[in-house]
Amino acid sequence: MRSRHPGLLVLVIMVLFVIQQDQPLWAGLWLGLAVGIVNFHGLATAARKAVWLEKEQAQSYMTRSYIMRYGLRFVVLAAAFLLYDLNPIALLVGLTLPTIAAVVWYFVKTR
Repeated sequence: MRSRHPGLLVLVIMVLFVIQQDQPLWAGLWLGLAVGIVNFHGLATAARKAVWLEKEQAQSYMTRSYIMRYGLRFVVLAAAFLLYDLNPIALLVGLTLPTIAAVVWYFVKTR
């Protein structure tokens, strides 16, 4: 299920966002899902790199990565709330879906 390059999926989701940007429920879901996928992929990439670093370097790298990912996430979501009429509940659902999918996939694989 894991994709090394989620760019195409994010592109499709962003097209859906643009098409449905005047519908707050769907716009919130699509934008949240796109941001969630990019954030989840960024976390996976950072974790794979940190595994090969020394303990102190890995801690520092993961802290910087965390701050960068959540800083960018904040900027994107703040701009979206200012520019678009988004449903905040749908946005939260979209942000959470990649994590839920990863957890369910893990449990399916390990059974």
